[in-house]
Amino acid sequence: MAGTPPLRKLEYVLAVARERHFGKAAERLHVDPSNLSRQVREVEDELGIEIFVRANHYVAIAEEAVEFIMDLEQMLARFVTEFEKSKRLARLRARRKASTFVIGYSPFVAPTIPQEIRAIQSVRFRSVHLELRRASAQELTDSLIADACQGCVMVRPSGRRYLEEIPLRSEPLFAVWPRAYQTNLSGAVGLIELRAHPLILPCSDRTDPVLEEWFFAQCAAVGLKPKVAAEASSPSEAFNLVQDGVGIAIVPGGVCGDAPGNLQCSPIGGLETLRLVITYRRGVSYRVQKMIVDIARELGAVDLAIAG
Repeated sequence: MAGTPPLRKLEYVLAVARERHFGKAAERLHVDPSNLSRQVREVEDELGIEIFVRANHYVAIAEEAVEFIMDLEQMLARFVTEFEKSKRLARLRARRKASTFVIGYSPFVAPTIPQEIRAIQSVRFRSVHLELRRASAQELTDSLIADACQGCVMVRPSGRRYLEEIPLRSEPLFAVWPRAYQTNLSGAVGLIELRAHPLILPCSDRTDPVLEEWFFAQCAAVGLKPKVAAEASSPSEAFNLVQDGVGIAIVPGGVCGDAPGNLQCSPIGGLETLRLVITYRRGVSYRVQKMIVDIARELGAVDLAIAG
C-alpha cells in the first residue's frame, strides 16, 4: 500500500460495515452512492484484501476483514476522543492569552477546595481573572503539560512526582456502603475485608492511571484481587451506585461529607498515604509560581485552622 487511506475513505468503509448497504451508508453520510462505492473499492485495492462481499446492494463483511473493521472502529473512536481533547486544550490556551489564571481540580477533591481558592483569589489576587475547571486527573495533567492551565488540585500517592507538587494535607481512602447492608464490615476496615465485595472505584487507566496503578499495587500487597464493578466519575455518582446496590465505593475521605445519610463511610486501614496536592508545570514564570505557592500556603493555613 502506498500510504494510509484518507480519513474520509475509512469513514465510508465503516459506514458501509454498519449499514450493510451502500445506499443507506451513502444516505447517512450525504454523499453520492457511486462515489462512496468507488472510494471503498479504492481502500480495498490499497489494502490488497476484499473488505465486503457484495450481493446486489446488500453487503456482508468478508471473513478476513472482520478484525480489520473492529480495529478500524476503535481507531476512529480514539481519534475522535483525542481530537476533542486537543480542541478543549486549544480553547483553554486561547483563554489564557486573555489573562485568565486557570486552576483545575479533580472530581474527587473535597468540594470546599474550589470555594476556598475562589475566596483566596478575591482577597489576594483581585486583579486576576480566575477560572476553575473540573476534569479528570488525566485531563488535568494533559492541560498542565500543554500549558493550558497553571495549577491543579488532585489526590496523589506519595513519591509519585511527575510535575511540581506542593502537599496540602493527607487524604485517606474510605469505603462507602449502605448502613443497612448485611455485612461483617463495621468501623474502620482493612483492604482485605473487601475481597468478597464488588467495588466502585474513582479512577481507571483512562481517567487517573497513576491512582489506579497505586490502588491495584496496594491490593496486590495484601493478596487481594479486587472485583471492580464500576468506575464513578464523581462522588455523587459513586454514592448513587452504592445506593443502587452495585457495590462498595472507594473514595477519598474529603468527599464523604456529602454522602447521603443512609450510607456508612469508614476509613480503610493499612494503606500507604495519599496526599491532596496542588501541582504545576516545571519552568513556569515566577509570577505563576508565586501565585500557586501563595494559594497552597493559604489552603494549608485553612486546613490547620480546621484541624486545630
